[in-house]
Amino acid sequence: MVSWRLGNVADALNDRASVIVHFYKEAFQYISEAWLKSRDVKTNDWRNNLCTTAIGFWEDLKKGRACTIEFDKRVKVFYDVLQKIEIPTVKAECYIHIATCHFHAGVTAIQEKNFKVAMYQMRECYYPVTEAASCGRTIPLPHIEQEAEVLESDVLMHQCIAESMQANQIGEELFRKLLMDEEKLNIDMVYEVIDWHTKAVLKTREITEVEMEAIALSRIGKVYDKVLKLKYKAKEYLLRAMQLANSMHPRNFHGEEWFEDCKAIIARYQEETVKQESEEWQKIREKYLKELESEMKDLKQKDEEHSKPRSDEFLKYVYKTFPPVNPEHKLEGVPEDGKKPPTDLKKILQRAVVHYHPDRVDVEKYGMKRKVLSEEITKYLTLRYEFFKV
Repeated sequence: MVSWRLGNVADALNDRASVIVHFYKEAFQYISEAWLKSRDVKTNDWRNNLCTTAIGFWEDLKKGRACTIEFDKRVKVFYDVLQKIEIPTVKAECYIHIATCHFHAGVTAIQEKNFKVAMYQMRECYYPVTEAASCGRTIPLPHIEQEAEVLESDVLMHQCIAESMQANQIGEELFRKLLMDEEKLNIDMVYEVIDWHTKAVLKTREITEVEMEAIALSRIGKVYDKVLKLKYKAKEYLLRAMQLANSMHPRNFHGEEWFEDCKAIIARYQEETVKQESEEWQKIREKYLKELESEMKDLKQKDEEHSKPRSDEFLKYVYKTFPPVNPEHKLEGVPEDGKKPPTDLKKILQRAVVHYHPDRVDVEKYGMKRKVLSEEITKYLTLRYEFFKV
């Protein structure tokens, strides 16, 4: 009967929120007064019935009439009604529900990348969560305390996520402005970008949010790479970002911008390193190749004299003229008379490549000259091995 009358009154008036607040405040005031007066004179059954009635009114409010009111006014309705509730169980449930409303609104704002609203809604959770936990300890109500604890943890996590995402967003916007709008390098803005992404890293570490930390680190690495041109610093951040990404296996981030940027920059660094090392090694080789000019001439001449099908003769020359650094490595399987080439020449060449491979030469013991010589011999042997391999 009461709910029916409420519906008729609310439909007849424009301000539904004020009608709802008025009705439920009246209802909870009567129930609370009865509750307070019954503490000493009534039985537990009577008090339990009052509690059940109050919970029924509360469920009717949050699932029925209040659902049609926009969010901000709905929360205000809950707080207004809450002033008249004296039953701890119901009061705790009210606070939990209010905190949950703010939490869900905050999560939605994060998904929409409206971080200012998200952080506001998360902050609004703390008061009702604290009050709910306080009510839960008064009775005591273990399930309320546990629910408040879980909710508080979730709120903290999402608040940190929102703050981290906002810091990354601000950093990215400043970075774009730095690249596009500034005629000359604004070093203050560069370090402001780094500071925002560093703040994002610190926020994620509070809650161990690995993906967000990886994204922030990748952004810092990108600044050092594209603007400050400090490869060693960029590499430090980018490799850390990749390590974090790999730690989340089997999840993969292929196709995501930050991950692809990381891969591309690191790949470029690796190519540059290989090229630099190759150029440095070539300079070293040229020096020793001049000293080995006579040996190189003889090697080339013997290579031209002996066709690839008669590689056994070339092998005899190599092993006799330039014995392997390891005395245990001997030419085996090639007859001395040379009348008939061995049938397993492919395997003999393969073994010879291993015997002369430059990686087997200890530079400190045999010198760089021997290493360069072994590299040249290996090239000739490899070409002959490839001939039989086809």
